[in-house]
Amino acid sequence: MKILSHGRFVVFLKRCERCQFMKPYFAFFVGEGLSVTLYPLLEPLVNVICLVAVPVLIYKKRFEELGFKNFKKGFVYGLSFLIFLPFASWIYLPVAVIDAFSQEFFFKGFFYSVFENEYIFWRVSRLNLISSFLYFLVFLSISRNLCSVSYFFISIVCGILYEESGSIIAPFLFHLGFFLSRFSGIWR
Repeated sequence: MKILSHGRFVVFLKRCERCQFMKPYFAFFVGEGLSVTLYPLLEPLVNVICLVAVPVLIYKKRFEELGFKNFKKGFVYGLSFLIFLPFASWIYLPVAVIDAFSQEFFFKGFFYSVFENEYIFWRVSRLNLISSFLYFLVFLSISRNLCSVSYFFISIVCGILYEESGSIIAPFLFHLGFFLSRFSGIWR
């Protein structure tokens, strides 16, 4: 196996069709970490720029490719968010909507539109495991504690909802419910 120099690696990334996911992911990783650490009010804006604008404007993905379909089925599956309703704190609704939408848009919609998928066991797919792990890494780097493991499992559930419904609406609603709940640990 030949080792690529830095310049050749950059050219490889530019040409690699499947690597297109990694550039906005790392931009989000760095932007999320900096915005949460330095100026938390910018965090929703960083999410929208890195996670929504990049797939649509730069990679020219159609909304259908990103999971904007099967709205009725997605809403029905998304009703699972009601389990978090008794624990919700509605004061954070605007930020939670932006974060949940942009993160599911990217980690489910864009990620699933770039790679091929296959099931590993039961209803958990390879893409679900990978996207959930990458999502977990972001929160681990921000929170620096093992409570962020809950984000891995929530992302697994969101991935199952996305795959079963074929719609971005289901994981968005579930993610939103979790985000608003006291279980997320964000709104202490």
